[in-house]
Amino acid sequence: MNFKKITTAIATSAVALSLAFTSVNPVSETVEAQASTATSYKATLYVKSYDGKLNVRKSASAKSAKVVTLKNGVKVKTTLKKKVGKASWVYISANGKKGWVNAAYLSSKKSSIKKVSETSSNVIAYGEKFLGTPYVWGGTTPRGFDCSGFTGYVYKNVLGKSLPRTSGAQYAASRHISKDNAEVGDLVFFSAYGSRITHVAIYAGNNRLLHAAGNRVQYSNLYDGYWNVRLVGFGTFR
Repeated sequence: MNFKKITTAIATSAVALSLAFTSVNPVSETVEAQASTATSYKATLYVKSYDGKLNVRKSASAKSAKVVTLKNGVKVKTTLKKKVGKASWVYISANGKKGWVNAAYLSSKKSSIKKVSETSSNVIAYGEKFLGTPYVWGGTTPRGFDCSGFTGYVYKNVLGKSLPRTSGAQYAASRHISKDNAEVGDLVFFSAYGSRITHVAIYAGNNRLLHAAGNRVQYSNLYDGYWNVRLVGFGTFR
């Protein structure tokens, strides 16, 4: 009897069985799969998304599948809370649907919800026209923008405000505010070298940035792991 062949056959069968079990029993994205890392958190809160809506996710991640979208002011009941990186996520139920949302977009008071003004919406709508425009060092026109050239161009054409030319000068001229007080259309400032301001973006709500970055004008997520670690603060010219 060839024990080596028998041993090899058994090992191969075990691996195949393990793979088969994994394929039919994938790790679930549901609340049950995440409950072991969450804590009990029971509260009645209200949606307060800056752009008027909030996506409920299947798991505690902005990349997870969307369950439903809720509007500002919708009442939600929470049952669990967990930390994911620097963000807090809560498991909620509302309008017969359940899922995870970023706790930053919930408020204990319905009256505290901020509404996006028409002016703020115009800033984003106008800036979106230049999505895909090439990033050009020193660029201040639709032929090509750098970061501060883009913010200055949008503010001048929508709000009639002439901003200083550089991101550092824009930060110095703005009124510094906290993220909680930031509104759509305000500016977000970053530094790649310590305290010196090296980048500016327009805040588009829901942790989105509209800016000339990389090789073009684009949207980015503030908490994508690159921008949040370089965040200096928010500024407004309101």
